[in-house]
Parts: sequence; structure tokens; C-alpha cells
Amino acid sequence: MSELSHNISARTFRRTDATLQGQISMSGKMLEVLMALDGRTALGEVARKLNLSISDLRPHLQKLLEYGLIEEVKEDVVVLDPGFYGYLTGHLSRIAGPIAGVLVEDAVLEIGNGSTDVPKNRAGELIELLGRQIPDEGQRVDFIKMMLLKLREM
Repeated sequence: MSELSHNISARTFRRTDATLQGQISMSGKMLEVLMALDGRTALGEVARKLNLSISDLRPHLQKLLEYGLIEEVKEDVVVLDPGFYGYLTGHLSRIAGPIAGVLVEDAVLEIGNGSTDVPKNRAGELIELLGRQIPDEGQRVDFIKMMLLKLREM
């Protein structure tokens, strides 16, 4: 069984192929939670989509785990090097000025579901989110291109 007492917002669960033995009791909300667990979406995002807090989501997860209907996805997630955040901030500050650090920090927390660890496979989302903060289309396109090139080097 998985430990659900710590920060679980970045963890990912999926439905199992379990065959149920006997009867179970499942609320409509628990069924919604079960259907939202796709093995790719972090629990923080699942909670947001279902309009639940993590603490409201937790008991539903616990029951689903007890019933054997879900399991945690265990993958070695490669995260972006923190140096990349500095690179982003440096280039964005040339366009947005000193607020760039705050913009990068907020975007990292959003994409990382409250964590400063952004999975490398979500780096494009991070770059696109920051690009939306640049009103000039030419500067935005140049910024995105430069960041994607840097990302490919990593």
C-alpha cells in the first residue's frame, strides 16, 4: 500500500486490472477520482480538475488503494537541471526586466504542481507558459526558439 500522508500532489496513479471479490461501496466522487487517474496526470492536477483539495482527494485514493483498483506509477522521472531555470531567467530578464525571476518561479511551481522539480518532458509547457508573458510576438518567438534550442543541448 502506498503512503498518502505526505505531499502527494506530484505523484501519479493509474487504474489496475483488478477483479473485485465481493461487494464494494463507492461514492460518485470516488468513481470520478477513479476515472481521472490515467497514469499520466499528477494528483495535484487531478484534484484541480475535480475541484477538490488534496486533503479531500486523499480519502478517496486510500479507499481505491484498499480495493486494489489503483496503483502508483513508479517511474524514474528525469527533471530539468536547476541551471536551466537560471538560463530561462537570464534571457527573460532581457525582455521583461527584474520581474523575470518571479515569472520563472511561478511558472516552475505551476508546471511542477507545487514542486520546483519540473519533469523534462514538460519543459516545452514551461517555455510556452513563460512565452505567454511576452507581449511582443517577435520577442516571444525568439525566446521560445532559443529556449528550445538550449533544451535540446541538455
